[in-house]
Amino acid sequence: MKKQNVDALVNLAARRAIILPAFNIYGDIGGFYDYGPLGFRIKNNIVGEWRRTFIESLGNLEVETTLISPAVVFEASGHLKNFADPIITCKKCSKSHRADKLLEELYQKRNDLEKLSGIKKMDFKEMGAAVEAEKIKCDSCGDPLKAEVKSFNLMMGTKIGPTGDLQAYMRPETAQGIFMDFKAIHRTGGMKLPIAIGQIGKVFRNEISPRKILIRMREFTQMELEYFFDPSEKDFQINNRKPDMGKALGTKLNFLSSELQASGKAEYEHISLKECVTKGYIPNEFMAYMLSIEVGFLERLGFKQEDIRFRQIVKEELPHYSLGNIDVEARLDSGFEEIIGNAYRTDFDLKNHEKYSKGDMSIVNGEKKLVPHVVELSFGLDRIFWTLLANSLYMDDKRGWEVLDTNRVVAPYSYVVLPLQKDEKLETQALNISDQLTKKGITNYYSASGSIGKRYARADETGIPYAVTADYQTLEDGTVTVRDRATAEQTRKKISEIA
Repeated sequence: MKKQNVDALVNLAARRAIILPAFNIYGDIGGFYDYGPLGFRIKNNIVGEWRRTFIESLGNLEVETTLISPAVVFEASGHLKNFADPIITCKKCSKSHRADKLLEELYQKRNDLEKLSGIKKMDFKEMGAAVEAEKIKCDSCGDPLKAEVKSFNLMMGTKIGPTGDLQAYMRPETAQGIFMDFKAIHRTGGMKLPIAIGQIGKVFRNEISPRKILIRMREFTQMELEYFFDPSEKDFQINNRKPDMGKALGTKLNFLSSELQASGKAEYEHISLKECVTKGYIPNEFMAYMLSIEVGFLERLGFKQEDIRFRQIVKEELPHYSLGNIDVEARLDSGFEEIIGNAYRTDFDLKNHEKYSKGDMSIVNGEKKLVPHVVELSFGLDRIFWTLLANSLYMDDKRGWEVLDTNRVVAPYSYVVLPLQKDEKLETQALNISDQLTKKGITNYYSASGSIGKRYARADETGIPYAVTADYQTLEDGTVTVRDRATAEQTRKKISEIA
């Protein structure tokens, strides 16, 4: 089977209503998408695996905080001052573009790794000069872009109250709600550090030029985990469980260090987490341990190792709150896109909220009073969804249709249940099988419309791993054919054997 490109995924997503442009009947407004029935199920399955991995398995906590916060929250967090992107506006048609992304797309097409890595070190003046020198044109009117690059704050503002006196903003991340609630949660939970608080929810960023479907959106979903710990603690336990650090640090991954980025010689090197810590690529062993868990999480979703890399964020690119960032990037056609951001936020957020609220954010951990440090794991759910599907879509020339090669962890249904043809007895039998699977907790979808070949094709291209077909032999001995999507081979089984 031949791996398909993103254009093929866009066509599949539209054809099967996996995702839909929001409020499209009123015209397209970039950066907003709805999930159709199949997409919603796949997305929820990714969420389920995240919860199993980072909440349930580690004994962590999960909260839900508000979407809107008063302006002072984002003054404390630094977002009102620092949360900005470089904008360049076409002089002819006034369309705005994100300058760094225009250059990134150009250098990715050329496979110029040296220039690609150099973008992060450019100031706004250098960025504008590069756009003009490369003769990059406006994608709306085709006029060459020749304008000053400026800073554009991405916060989405709103007003609170009938008179609109209180300035507020839609949250650009779920983290700040967790930080503000941390002390109360720690006090009532009676837990010892390190402890993590997670949250899944919508966030909002007023993107300059949304593009690449779910890669750059204005409203999207994050799955974030804030791990609070004592940085002086060397022999830490997580919820009374001692992690196997030797095994974790022995994990090998595709890593793109700042040194390798500067050289522009390769996309990554395959090295261990221990080596990354020793060389100073990763700030501390605690963060390295969490990265090892991310490796397993991505594998269980179905990402292949060659399609994932961990990139050290260079100094010039670091967020204002961080002493060290490692991004996880997934391959998308010829380049890589960020899907997870890992940051060593130190005590920046808690200390700033302490300063602006004039409250005490310290806790007592054992006999020690401290303001904890934080390692953040921030997952872009929509980007994980999109890049996973992009790396799972293949064309099978023998079958004559596309196959979405998802596993049962993320597949929208484990089985599609089919009557062989239009026949009341077969349809009744197939519906009974569907009901039996549902009672056993096995997700399935009943389909009776179209030829059996077309129904197999629909199941294959929407990622359903197995098809159960009720035929005339089923009426005689209670057996069915089970078709494996991966091989298209069929075996005969008793209904009770299906699991």
